[in-house]
Amino acid sequence: MATMHSKELLSSVSESVRREFKEQKYILSYDEYLDIFSNEPRRLIRNASEYMLDMFKFFGLSEVKHGFNHTKRHFKLFERVRGKNKPAITGQEEAHESIYRVLEQFVRQGKIDKLILLHGPNGSSKSSTAESLANGLEEYSKTEEGAVYKFNWIFPSDKIGYEGLGDALNKHIGFGDNNPSRNGNKSFAHLEDDEIMCKIISEMKENPIFVLPKKERVEYYKKVIGKNLNSDEIPAYLEEGALGAKSKKIFDSLLVAYKGDLEKVLRHVQVERFFYSSRYRVGIASVEPQMAIDAQDRQITMERNIQNIPPALQNIRLFEPQGELIDANRGFIEFADLLKRPLDAFKYLLSTIEKMNINLSSGIADLDLVMMASANEKHLDAFKNSPDWPSFKGRFELVRVPYLLSAKLEQKIYEEDIKIIEKTKKIGPHSLNLLARWAVLTRLRQPDPDYYDPGIRNLIARLDPYDKQALYDGNEPSNAFSEAEKGLLKKHVEEILKESQSSVAYEGRFGASPREMKMLLYFAAQNERHDSLSAIALFDEIEKLTRDRTIYDYLQFEPRGGYHDYREFIKYIKSQYALFFHREFLSALNLYDEEQYIKALQRYMKNVTSYLKKEKMQNEITGRHEDANENIMEEMESLMGATGNKREIRERLVGKIASWRVERPNEELNFAKVFEQELATIAKRIYESKEEEIKKIKSAMMMHGSDDYKNQPKEILETCENTFVNLENRYHYTKKNAWESLIFLNSMKK
Repeated sequence: MATMHSKELLSSVSESVRREFKEQKYILSYDEYLDIFSNEPRRLIRNASEYMLDMFKFFGLSEVKHGFNHTKRHFKLFERVRGKNKPAITGQEEAHESIYRVLEQFVRQGKIDKLILLHGPNGSSKSSTAESLANGLEEYSKTEEGAVYKFNWIFPSDKIGYEGLGDALNKHIGFGDNNPSRNGNKSFAHLEDDEIMCKIISEMKENPIFVLPKKERVEYYKKVIGKNLNSDEIPAYLEEGALGAKSKKIFDSLLVAYKGDLEKVLRHVQVERFFYSSRYRVGIASVEPQMAIDAQDRQITMERNIQNIPPALQNIRLFEPQGELIDANRGFIEFADLLKRPLDAFKYLLSTIEKMNINLSSGIADLDLVMMASANEKHLDAFKNSPDWPSFKGRFELVRVPYLLSAKLEQKIYEEDIKIIEKTKKIGPHSLNLLARWAVLTRLRQPDPDYYDPGIRNLIARLDPYDKQALYDGNEPSNAFSEAEKGLLKKHVEEILKESQSSVAYEGRFGASPREMKMLLYFAAQNERHDSLSAIALFDEIEKLTRDRTIYDYLQFEPRGGYHDYREFIKYIKSQYALFFHREFLSALNLYDEEQYIKALQRYMKNVTSYLKKEKMQNEITGRHEDANENIMEEMESLMGATGNKREIRERLVGKIASWRVERPNEELNFAKVFEQELATIAKRIYESKEEEIKKIKSAMMMHGSDDYKNQPKEILETCENTFVNLENRYHYTKKNAWESLIFLNSMKK
């Protein structure tokens, strides 16, 4: 039964593959190819840049929000999974937009004449960007819209003859003279393997339309388009494209042998659909730093593996081009860490990029591919000081790929790593958020007030790294600023972001690398002292990382205006964790229920709105319309610690809601976010009112695991256990992590 099942499975798979092969039109005769071409000529004469640009469009676009009201175009191509444990690229919309614009420029001018150089600090996703493009090409080429073709030369065995050819000519070409009319005038593209004497592939993967002579292919294009075209409407790729040296020699030899009968020459052309592949270097190649030119050729005429080549072709010298540039032709090549090579190793790229061809011993090989390279900033700075830089500058299109400046986006980079770690260890609350915030804080640069209009210079001068980070994340600055000042800062976020972009030391060039942060995640997960990847475990790893200042550049910067102070940043994220845990601890004690106070705030704001508008409001109990309840308002204002003019206080709080609605028109009003600081004040006041009771419970909980803990009064012990359970169920702390956090909170107070 098992044997029969296996046979059925194989038969089913075989039939599926056979059907797909036929439906996808993997193999075509030349006339079949021209039929497809006549239906979609523009799609089949795309050069590499047009193809890649269409690939961007194929995967789609969306809008993503950055900061407050600013949106950017997001290419879904970069959301695609590039392989196991490789997340989508996050937050590099500007870099991807720059690549798209360069491709548009190539398409407009009808030629590719620059190398796209991605530059940025180590670990900023330069290689990931190139990998996403390669992965996109692979997927796109499997679709109907992305179908792309090359061709081979087919020479049949002696048993296949040619109608209309004399014996002498048959022998001369090497086709034999048996049954010369058996094949008639049919193409040899679909012959079975045992009917083929020799198959010669074209390593250059030239577009099959190039087999037609230039004049004829242009006329054919005009005919299938169906209208008169001006010369500038003829695609340059169609008009200027040419066969590679090997295919050109084969074509010319066959044309001579057939006395100029092009139709008979075309019978030898087998058109083949191909699919881009990084693994097998089909239309995609990645070049690591090396001391070698990336293309060469070797003579193949005398090799035994093509000893069946027809005699007509044995009289010409055929060469097989090789190398990464050849493999990548019709597609995409990446030169990883280009500037790590000695200059002499890539000088050839100057002429290659300018002319889009390369000199081989057999002749000039025309290239059609998008070239991309990556370099870190140190190597690029050094290269800019080279006397050769001016020559290369005109052939490079620089695209900056910086570190992210948003902790929210930074956190997404770690998602795939977290999925791996979660399989063996629980992730503690706030750990990823605080790690991302510390990393981004190390990257921020002190703003220069002189860059801004005089009206906001003083405001910019007061902007510390913590408020700057809040702005970049689309969050409210602290209460160090008035509501009007907060509004001004939010209005100028884009200007603040762009301030240093023309500088060599731009914001996002220096700071903690995502690679280093991922390393810390794994180290923290392996720490046996902690049963989860907790924020406390990460604090230990960050402190270890920063002990040797000589390893990383950003640890050597002198603190200035609160910026570049990695030690203070560690203290800051610790204090933030203490604040978060403290609030959650109070909630777990059931002494402070945030939801309860959010409802109270909502009731308060209804009264405030009625008060400011001088309107009656409906009493929820009696149903009567009454004036705003002054007692409700004053009680909440007392809890929030709001002092001063009542009307001004109430107008300020209403302004916070109005500001939220303006900045986030499509989001539901989030009272917890809008009044985050007010809720924190309420929690603090409640804590202060029950300080002695809370101290007893906290002290008891810190004894957990000891005999003293077990000997606590029953009521205290029960409260402690309930609090541990609440911390676990509501906030996802493990019991040990909650205990560690209590110890940590106590040490922070000291």
